Amino acid sequence: MTLRISTASLHAQGLQGLLKRQSDVARTQQEMVTGNKLTRAAQNPSGAAQAQRIDHAVAMLDGFERNASLLQSRLEQQESALSDSGDLLGRARDLAVQANNASLSSDDRRMVALEIRHLRTELLSVSNREDGTGRALFAGRVDGVRPFIESGGTVSYAGDDGRNMLDVGPDLALADAEPGSDVFMRVRTGDGTVRGSAASTNAGNVVMQGAKVVNFATWAGAPMRIEFTAPDAYRIVDSGGAVLSTGAYTSGESIAFGGVQTRLNGTPAVGDTFTLEPAPTRDVFATLEQLADALDMPVASDAERARQSNLIGDALGDISTAQNHVLGLRAGTGARLGAIDEAGHQREAQNESLRTNLSDLRDVNYAEATSRLSLQLTAIEAAQRTMLRVQQLSLFDRLG
Repeated sequence: MTLRISTASLHAQGLQGLLKRQSDVARTQQEMVTGNKLTRAAQNPSGAAQAQRIDHAVAMLDGFERNASLLQSRLEQQESALSDSGDLLGRARDLAVQANNASLSSDDRRMVALEIRHLRTELLSVSNREDGTGRALFAGRVDGVRPFIESGGTVSYAGDDGRNMLDVGPDLALADAEPGSDVFMRVRTGDGTVRGSAASTNAGNVVMQGAKVVNFATWAGAPMRIEFTAPDAYRIVDSGGAVLSTGAYTSGESIAFGGVQTRLNGTPAVGDTFTLEPAPTRDVFATLEQLADALDMPVASDAERARQSNLIGDALGDISTAQNHVLGLRAGTGARLGAIDEAGHQREAQNESLRTNLSDLRDVNYAEATSRLSLQLTAIEAAQRTMLRVQQLSLFDRLG
């Protein structure tokens, strides 16, 4: 009876050992087939947890890569649109300089006005460009709209003032394309700081030659007017009509007050006025339309010629400032594109490091696995031989 129990126990132990070795062989074979030595978390709990964390970090980097690719595409298209806008404004300025020549006839100026309006139409088309996925470049955070709409000669904006922020790195979020309101609608006029303009009711032939701030310490940033009290005398008044200063006028000499300076050429009529004010904003479409309207003006007197020259001169300053505005936006776009490239280099280095660590944790060393499998198969063969001997044991074998 005791012999039978001992033989049964030996058989059970041998069977258990054989099953374990078969399980080891199956696991090793699975590792070699899949290339993954962490097929079960129970095999290496800490390694599996670490591998999961690395998988999550790699997935985040992949998400940053997708964001960066989308943002780069939109910013590159924005840069192209801004470049085209700058070219159109540059052509408009060249035409304005050409048209401000006294030798041109009214018909010549009307032809220039036609081209200015054509440039305005092209600029409107640029402002409504899409990014290739159906999204407008310059609509801010609003999707599914045509951002710039013209009605009755006036262009309105249907987007918003926001910009989407996209994560392109673990600690880096970059702004999407500029809202169209900042690009085309709220553009400083004059020299970007101060703007001078002639009253439309002026009866003299004085032409204003620009305005600028010469002393920011004394400039209060408040509007003021130059009013001619005689052909050779003027006074400067504030927006409420209070007299700030008086002076004698000589054509071609500069007039300065409160940190602002301008120069006037020509003979004024009593009551003629010129305004100096902090440069307001205006949409570039209105600037081009006003330039075209000025070129279409009938010119039959010296006063009308001066009025046209003042309007063209104003437009020249406004367009030059708009060009600088576009150049500034292009510089900002280029800086963000550079940041995307730098973030890409950092992501690549992080990704390589993470994947190396993940490979160390997870990837099978085939030389080691092959050797281990050989040993495991040998162990199985030995276990099988032991099982056969146990099964053949008998009382006579024991006594013998």
